[in-house]
Amino acid sequence: MQLPIRRYLPHLLVGLSVALVVVGAYATTVSLASGAVPRALWSTSPLTISFSGSGGTGSSGSAGDSFKCAPPVNSPVNLQPSVSDPAKISLTTTPSRFTSCGPQFAIVTITARCLVDPSDCKGSYTGTITIFQGYTTFQPKLEVVISVN
Repeated sequence: MQLPIRRYLPHLLVGLSVALVVVGAYATTVSLASGAVPRALWSTSPLTISFSGSGGTGSSGSAGDSFKCAPPVNSPVNLQPSVSDPAKISLTTTPSRFTSCGPQFAIVTITARCLVDPSDCKGSYTGTITIFQGYTTFQPKLEVVISVN
């Protein structure tokens, strides 16, 4: 008399082998895909913006920079600015969206603008510009040093 498991053993071994191949293929695909996230290459980092805040609310300063992605990305990317004190100063990019990223450098203008009276705006601030596509962020972020006199 045979145990019931012996009768199905060849079927179980084939099923287990197929499952291991599928899991291995999935793990390989995920690890290769995670290593393919493009990196941002900024021509000037950190970028410094200095300007006089004596013009009052709305006074601003700008600086240009350029970036590309490696490996290149052939679909739209967005630039997301952030600043250390958004109640006092804003940070914007022009343009803020690009149809692709790399292999050529793309030129962007970064502008810092006072949102409060001159006496409240004077000081040093930090900001960042992040390149992203959907939920993917490309590292490193551009560091922006802002000095308002």
